[in-house]
Amino acid sequence: MSPIRDIKVALVSFCILYYAILSEGRPLRRRSVSEVQLMHNLGEHKHMQERQDWLQMKLSNIHTVSSQNPERMESVRSRSLLPEDLPDLEDLTSNEVKSIMNILEKLFDAQ
Repeated sequence: MSPIRDIKVALVSFCILYYAILSEGRPLRRRSVSEVQLMHNLGEHKHMQERQDWLQMKLSNIHTVSSQNPERMESVRSRSLLPEDLPDLEDLTSNEVKSIMNILEKLFDAQ
């Protein structure tokens, strides 16, 4: 190779090396606000997706009573509550028991 070509290659190599050291791994240009917002939103979306996947994995390990014996759950849901079902509430008046039972029936019907 010619000496002039060697000097050009060395000069370009030193320029590239100098710029690489000067930038210290920073991006070549500053990001606009919309790019930063987009990256932030992407990070939040990934984090939310990981949480949902983790929760879905944990919920898959839960066995509910209704999935094990659906016939029994339907019979329990369809029958009305009776005062005998609540023996610890004997000191309540009949009106109080009726109002409590109405509230409980509304709660069970909502499910």
